Amino acid sequence: MANKKLFIAADLGPGDGGKGGVVHALSLQANAHTIVKVGGAQGSHGVRNSRGESFAFSQFGCGTLEGTPTFVSRNFVVGPYQLLNEADELRRERGIADALDRLTIDGRALCATPVHRCVSQLRELARKGKPKGTVGTGMGEAVADAEENPELAVYAAELGSPGLRDKLEALREFKIRQIAEILEGDFLEADRLTAGARIAELRDEGITDWTLGRFSELSRLARIVPDDYFAREVLGRDGRVVIESSHGVLTDRLYGFHPHTSRLRTLPSRTREMLAEEGYDGEVATIGLFRAYGIRHGAGPFVTEDSSMLERLLPGSSKDENRFQGKVRVGALDLVALRYAIEVCGGPEAFNGLAVTWFDQILANGSWPICESYLGADDPEFFASDRQILVRRGEGEAQLERQRVLGERLCACRPNVSTVTLPEFPDSEAAARFCADRVGQALGVPVRMVSVGPTEDHKEFL
Repeated sequence: MANKKLFIAADLGPGDGGKGGVVHALSLQANAHTIVKVGGAQGSHGVRNSRGESFAFSQFGCGTLEGTPTFVSRNFVVGPYQLLNEADELRRERGIADALDRLTIDGRALCATPVHRCVSQLRELARKGKPKGTVGTGMGEAVADAEENPELAVYAAELGSPGLRDKLEALREFKIRQIAEILEGDFLEADRLTAGARIAELRDEGITDWTLGRFSELSRLARIVPDDYFAREVLGRDGRVVIESSHGVLTDRLYGFHPHTSRLRTLPSRTREMLAEEGYDGEVATIGLFRAYGIRHGAGPFVTEDSSMLERLLPGSSKDENRFQGKVRVGALDLVALRYAIEVCGGPEAFNGLAVTWFDQILANGSWPICESYLGADDPEFFASDRQILVRRGEGEAQLERQRVLGERLCACRPNVSTVTLPEFPDSEAAARFCADRVGQALGVPVRMVSVGPTEDHKEFL
């Protein structure tokens, strides 16, 4: 047991917390033998290393530039054709010709199809001016189908199976029936071209054969492993493992602010449950991470949003705006939302430490806007007497409705922001310790890493 340790990297915001840089640096610092993926094929986890290489990862682990192998776990939703595209990008852009040789996929991993992508995007376009916010890759759609229509779910172990075409075609026909009202409805003028393209794809039987070809290709090129592989070959090995989560705690299906959430469960407790089921007997350290300022990509409550901070906080960011994810929004560091996220995960004792990213942008500005409480947080059903957000644990439609109303209450709140003027620091370590002291005291969890620049050389481990 003493020779095994596993790190869970969990984003405590709505996403975009800097997972790529943290996982990359942590895997190097710990000399990890494997990056384990949980969650789903997200928009991107950006990495830039000290050699000047950069890449936006989706399904490969963020240690790939350093040669660290990736294991795609059963708690990850795979996009097979996107995974092939990502491997091709790694070959063309980074010269990594053997990316798929460095990756193994648990046969129990759920797969999303191009049909799921079409339906996900059409659902969002049908919302017109009331977006939910989505990456638009169909991962959540695949999870919903697997839960409600398990006979149509496709798992990695099936990618080369002889009956796969029939299942894919049955899925396509089912989804056409399921969203018939959307297919016959109208869309915003600006969305009609995109909607028309997705509808044409969905109605074209050729999408089934195209999907079958790509899925079969992945089954030939990637190592899809049996159920016992994870426990035996990854968790059973001495050494260090880093678990890279997608999404963020504030988009969790049950504890995010409905409907601006993922169909996935994003809490680190889900990962710990998987480890226990696999019989892992080593040490586990959970690291919560977030930016030194507030950020949200797309729709949803964001109390500290301040558009005037956009130019000051986001220069150099790789985050793009698009119709599905929406605009990138920024604001003051939101300690209220972070306290809520920590409490949802089990409280401060559920974490071994925190990682704060993008503090270099705060240093460049010379001041640090921080929100300690909300104005208008007066409803005792949703807020405590100190105006912090109350957590109610539950499941099902009642919990979703509660979280929807909470989201409405948050949209009516305003931030109580104070601005910290930064002193001159003799070096980056001193700056990192200043950040760590301020955040650690406010959240009751020690800060173990502060990012003061883009590469692993700029990650101060404390």
